[in-house]
Amino acid sequence: MSGLFGTLNIGVKGMTAAQTALQTTSHNVSNMNTPGYSRQRVNLQADNPYNYTGVGQLGTGVKMSGVVRVVDDYVTKQIQDETSSYSRHATKSDALSQLEMIFDEPSETGLSAGFSRVYAAWNYLGSSPELATAKTMVSQESQTLTDTIKQMANQIEGLEGDTLYSIEKDVLDFNEKVGQLSTLNKQIFNVVIKGQTPNDLLDQRDRLTTELASIADVTVTYNKFQGVKLELGDNLVLDGDTIQKLAVQSGGAKGELELQGADGSVKAIAIENGSIKGSQEALAVINDKKVELNQLAYSFATAVNTVHGKEFFTVSQTDAAKNITVNEDIKADTSLINAGKYLDKSAAGDGSRATAISALASTKLNYFQADFAGEYDPDTMKFKPQTSGTTTNGAYNDMVTSMGIIKQQADNIAASQSEVLGFLEDRRSSISGVNMNEEVVDMMKFQSAFQANARIISIIDEMLDTLINRTGV
Repeated sequence: MSGLFGTLNIGVKGMTAAQTALQTTSHNVSNMNTPGYSRQRVNLQADNPYNYTGVGQLGTGVKMSGVVRVVDDYVTKQIQDETSSYSRHATKSDALSQLEMIFDEPSETGLSAGFSRVYAAWNYLGSSPELATAKTMVSQESQTLTDTIKQMANQIEGLEGDTLYSIEKDVLDFNEKVGQLSTLNKQIFNVVIKGQTPNDLLDQRDRLTTELASIADVTVTYNKFQGVKLELGDNLVLDGDTIQKLAVQSGGAKGELELQGADGSVKAIAIENGSIKGSQEALAVINDKKVELNQLAYSFATAVNTVHGKEFFTVSQTDAAKNITVNEDIKADTSLINAGKYLDKSAAGDGSRATAISALASTKLNYFQADFAGEYDPDTMKFKPQTSGTTTNGAYNDMVTSMGIIKQQADNIAASQSEVLGFLEDRRSSISGVNMNEEVVDMMKFQSAFQANARIISIIDEMLDTLINRTGV
C-alpha cells in the first residue's frame, strides 16, 4: 500500500514495534534479580516492500519476527555439567568435615591423647605398684578412654544416619523436580504448537534441569517442541508421559539406588555425579572409619586383656567401639588390677605386668583385622611385633590421616570446580543477564522511536485533513 494511508500504516507499525520493544525492556528490568532469567529482545526487520510501478520498491515499515531469549545453549550445558561435579565434591567435603570434627585431632581430648594417658597410667603403676592411687588412675583413665571411644562410635553412627537421610531427601527432590519438568514440558508444547516461543517457560526449564544436574548426572536432550528428555546413564527417567522414579534400595548396601517404573519394574542404578554421589562416597568413608574404629577398639582391648591375664576391658567383637568398657568388678575394686607378673600372688613392689602393658604403646601390631591374632609370649609378657604392624597411636593416626587426605582431595576439587562454575556463571551473565545501563539506553531509544512514529501519524493526519476538508469547492 502506498500513499498517505500506506505511510499512516507504517507509523502505526512503528509505534506498535516500539511499544512492544519497550514492554520487553520493562519485563527485563522487572526480572533482573530473578534466578535463571534470560534477558529478552524483540527481533525487528523490514516488512515486505511494495512494488510501485515506474518507481520500484517502496518500504512498508517494520515488522516483528518474534520475542526471543538471549542465551548460549552451550554455556547452559557446561553449567549443568560443572554444577553436577561441584555439587558432588562439595557435598562429600561437607560430610567429611563433620567426620573430622568427631575425630577432633589433634586435640588434648582426642583419642590419641587418651591412649597416651592410659599407657602413661600403666607405666606409672609399673613403677609404683604398691600405690592404690596408681591403680585408681589406671581405672579412671581407661574409663575415660572407653567413654571417648563410645561417644565417637555413636557420633559416627549418627553422621551415617544423617548422610543416608541426605540421600533420601535428594531422591525426593529429584522426583519432585522431574514431575515439575513433565508438567512444564506440556505447557511448552501447548505454546510451541501455536508457533510461539515460551521464553519464560524455557527459563524455568533450564533452571530445573540445572537443579536436577546438581543432584544427579542427568543427560538432557530436547525434542522438536523444546521439551526435555532425561536419562540417567542409559536409563530413561523422563520422556513424554513416561516417568521413572528414583528410590533408595530397601535392601543391600546403604545409599544404593534404583529406578521404579510406572509398570512396577525395578532396576538398580549407579549415580556418577551430583550431590547424591557425593553423599554416597562420604557414606563409604564414614562406614570405613566405623569399621576401623571397631577393629581398633577390639584389638586394643584384646591386647591389654591378654597381657593383664584376665579381663580388664569388657568388649565384644560386634560393635566393639560402642560396647567397650572397663570390667565392672575392676571399677568397683581397683585392687583386682594385676600389676605383677604372677596372677595368683605377686611379690611386693612387682610392677612388671603393668610395665608390660604400658610397653604396648610402642609394640607394632596389626590392629585393623577382623580377628586380633597377636603372637603372645606369657613368660616375657610381650607380643611379637607383626609385619606391617603399627603402634596403637600409629594405627589411630593412620585412620585420621587417610580420612584427612580424602577430605583434602574433595576440598581441592570442590574449590577448583567452584572457580570453573563461577567463570561459566559470569559468562552466562554477560550473555543472558540483564544490564541496567543497557536497558535504560534501550528505553530511551524505544521511547524516541515511539514518539517519532507518533509524530508521523500526526503529520499524516494533518495531510489527510487538508486533502479531505480543504480541497475542492
